[in-house]
Amino acid sequence: MRVSIRPLQESDALVSYKWRNDPEVFKYTGNVYNNIITLETELAWIRRVIQNENEYRCAILVDDEYVGNIYLTDITRTTAAYHIFIGNKDFWGKGVARTASELILEYAFDVLKLEYVYLRVKRENERALWLYKSLGFIIEESDDVWVKMKKKFNIAVICLLKMN
Repeated sequence: MRVSIRPLQESDALVSYKWRNDPEVFKYTGNVYNNIITLETELAWIRRVIQNENEYRCAILVDDEYVGNIYLTDITRTTAAYHIFIGNKDFWGKGVARTASELILEYAFDVLKLEYVYLRVKRENERALWLYKSLGFIIEESDDVWVKMKKKFNIAVICLLKMN
């Protein structure tokens, strides 16, 4: 199984609008849609967000099949917000989110040269919390519903990886 990421494309709307209408997929995201998401509204959304210069929105691919989205948003000179969802439930629990996260974090730290990446996750999403902790995110603050986490650039780890 080969996991990769690439920038979102307009054609992704043909698949992603279906995910946005699946309450199970969006259970933990914090996104609530009051209306059915149509192909047209999804396409308009993709067209809008791929124009944003302070965002890097990508499709997650498994063996070239589009299975989810991963983003860096609110990108500044030093920071960005991280977001992910696997829309194709056949790929839940298979390590896809881990690999896609490693790829986008590599982009954040090696290409964008960010100092840290942060995220917000629902406390009840135990699998995501476990993943983020295993990727090196640390809890900064939390309340009854949300946990805010941050991952700092670690030069020592990068040096060790490049030496091996």
